[in-house]
Amino acid sequence: MTSILLGTFLLATPVLASTPAAGQPETKNAAATLAAGQGAIGDNELYLSMKKKADEAKKIVVAKVDGAEISMLDLVRMMNRVAGAFYPNVTQLTDEITSDIKQRAMDRLLFEELAVQQAVRQGIKVKPEDVQKVIDALKEAYGSEEGYQGYLKEKGLNDAELRQQIERSRMLEGITGREVYQKVETDNEAVQKLYNEYKAAGKLKKGDEFEIKEILVMAGKDEQATRATAEKLLDQFAKNNHDFGKLVLDGTFIVRRLGVDKKKYPAVFAKMQDMQIGEFSGVVEDGGSFHIFEVVKKDPARDLTEEESKGMLADKLAYQFQEKKRVEWAEGLKKKAHIELFLDEVEKNLRKEAELAEKQAEPAK
Repeated sequence: MTSILLGTFLLATPVLASTPAAGQPETKNAAATLAAGQGAIGDNELYLSMKKKADEAKKIVVAKVDGAEISMLDLVRMMNRVAGAFYPNVTQLTDEITSDIKQRAMDRLLFEELAVQQAVRQGIKVKPEDVQKVIDALKEAYGSEEGYQGYLKEKGLNDAELRQQIERSRMLEGITGREVYQKVETDNEAVQKLYNEYKAAGKLKKGDEFEIKEILVMAGKDEQATRATAEKLLDQFAKNNHDFGKLVLDGTFIVRRLGVDKKKYPAVFAKMQDMQIGEFSGVVEDGGSFHIFEVVKKDPARDLTEEESKGMLADKLAYQFQEKKRVEWAEGLKKKAHIELFLDEVEKNLRKEAELAEKQAEPAK
């Protein structure tokens, strides 16, 4: 495959779990940034013709999974998704990258078909009203029925095909949740290995967490008058048993919760050191502003415990564990399935047709 293959893959990507905002432009990726018309007769011209003949591409079968067909158009769309996900900033594809995109796309298509077939076997169904909600959201996003029809035309779909894609997407979510996310297990050895690496590098530390609820009197032109306002508020606050709810907001102060940064609020931070959680301060000046506060949280910087560290690192590795489980499950499905691949032969035949058409178009000498 040449490095220009994805330059012509500007066909629609399927609608999955989300819907676009009205007027939101398509995200440009490797597929959208390459110029067409480069290179010798082959992939670029071949797939450009597929783009222009979407209906034809739907009829070209590149793979079968237990008899269910995967079309050239399916592959084109998936390659666009893969290019956008894995190579969003690439503007010039190499042969290696293009090959990787095609392989990832085919693998994903095979997995999705296997997973959806398994969902059917397990009786996972999608309610028509759930599909309709997605359609309604699309129509709302595009402003009208006409806008929705324009969206379908842009994506190379009709209403029935879109509904089928939405249904398949929901079935895929359901079966993946059941067979992957609900069954994923933490790899304790991997967590321990990462824990040892972080510990050796001194990365298992927790920063300061200091939080207050405060009355803030903003700095005014007359510092003495502002301090007097703060002192008066403190007196009223104490008489009301430090009940923030009884304060009458008159525009001279605000009430808020604040995470105290040592560098930004040095005086408040210093005052907190000798206070307990639930204790109230007097008037504290810090950078020209006046603070009256209750200590809500006081958790100084410290080394994380082993339990805390491993919990954090397990969360960090969660995606890897999920992907490992997904691959294991997919491999199990593949072993039980009859998969036929025709892409190499399809490309060979299409390329021959393209070369023949070009020769026939050459003017006679």
